[in-house]
Amino acid sequence: MSEINHFYLKIYESDSAFYEGEAEIVVVPVEDGEYGVMANHENAVVAVVPGIMHYRPKGGEMCYASVGNGMLRVEKNDVLVLVETAERPEEIDEARARAAEEEAREEMLRKKSYQEYRMAEIQLERELARLQLLKYRDSRLGE
Repeated sequence: MSEINHFYLKIYESDSAFYEGEAEIVVVPVEDGEYGVMANHENAVVAVVPGIMHYRPKGGEMCYASVGNGMLRVEKNDVLVLVETAERPEEIDEARARAAEEEAREEMLRKKSYQEYRMAEIQLERELARLQLLKYRDSRLGE
């Protein structure tokens, strides 16, 4: 009997489905690094932080996305990733991401309430993840 080398992966961002289908691996950013899941992984729930997620559809090429805060759940060879945002490299406007990064940094310096500071910090983490994904894509393309 052959071992199953894939699982069903669902990736949802807050307002839409990002990916649904069979996959061989998914790796999400977590507080202390990365968390990877392959077929037959034990059941788990982990918190996802802003950063680069990658996954390989069954028989396909590795795919990359910038993701926001969320969670990953593994249950009986089904994996669910729920994140606030998920963007492919081609969906990111670098100039807008850089402008949003600068705006978030300025908001953090204004020293408003803790809640406003935290919201600006979350926005900054998201923009840095988006820019990191573009840098990674460009380094892989040799640009």
